[in-house]
Amino acid sequence: MVTLKDIGRALGLSHATVSRALGGSDLVNPATRARVVQAAREMGYSPDPAARLLRGAESNLVGLVLPDIRNNFYSRIAKSVASLAADRQLQVVLSITDDDPAREERLIAELARARARAIVITPSAGLTGRAVELLSGLSVVQMVRAHPALVADLVAADDREGVASATMHLVGLGLRRIVYLGGDASTLSTGRERVAGYRAAMDAAGLASNARAVLGPPQPGFGRAATARLLQEEPRPEAIVLGSSQLVTGFLEAAAAAFLSVPRDMAFTGYDDPDWFALWGPGISTVELPSDAIARAVVAFAAGDDPTAGAARVDGDSGDCRRIFHATGFCPRGSTGTTDDNNTTGKTA
Repeated sequence: MVTLKDIGRALGLSHATVSRALGGSDLVNPATRARVVQAAREMGYSPDPAARLLRGAESNLVGLVLPDIRNNFYSRIAKSVASLAADRQLQVVLSITDDDPAREERLIAELARARARAIVITPSAGLTGRAVELLSGLSVVQMVRAHPALVADLVAADDREGVASATMHLVGLGLRRIVYLGGDASTLSTGRERVAGYRAAMDAAGLASNARAVLGPPQPGFGRAATARLLQEEPRPEAIVLGSSQLVTGFLEAAAAAFLSVPRDMAFTGYDDPDWFALWGPGISTVELPSDAIARAVVAFAAGDDPTAGAARVDGDSGDCRRIFHATGFCPRGSTGTTDDNNTTGKTA
């Protein structure tokens, strides 16, 4: 590894002069400083992060705390954040919590110990009091979902509008018995916002009396069990609005077991748009999430820049906890009957 002494020997300068030059000190004349910077670049010099911290310099580490990277959306976010951060000479430290509050607390403690310059976190519903205390002393932005105990900005998709658009798409097709199947709305903002979008759309369509939300863990197992119960009802729902891509997997498992034909027997919409949504049967109509826009905003926050640029909506101001929302889209496909001949290609059996 190239050191300050190596650069000094190459230029005939003391390592102290090299250090001051790379630190931008006015004690070094501009011409010498330029020579040192050029030599450091050519020799591949990289400052020791631990030494920088001992000198009181700001860390370039950004903690990215996510629940799961097996989820397509979170894996896309992680890739974008890492790439954008690297463009700003920031280094991302990825931590996976599996939505386990105890693990989440340990990971946050380690990032605090490493003096990360910023932490980007998708908090678990069970975020501990100790974790909240640790985060209160750090530069923190919540991503995708917000926990009520955490006083920090949120950067997220406009979940309310996303689910509302999916619901209105089904209403526009003449469907009336539309059920929302989503994550629990008691703690995290995503659950509350998505079910609120569904209810608002049903109310706007004059279908408030038909509105019905089935809520639970946003995982395939819950989606499978809840869908199986709905398929046994008489009359069945005409359509289901699903509030996560994980729930889509569970829905499809239950639909296949019941030999359901989509959309003839039942239409449905998904959430997020992993590649396989377009490849399944007639394709899955779905809410498209702004992963790149969210990544840009949280990296801007970590770098000390304005994270609100390009946002569709900002609630609150810079002196308070801001809620920074980016616009979603909606992609209609065959799962809602919007392609030709989907009654045969959409069979789930």
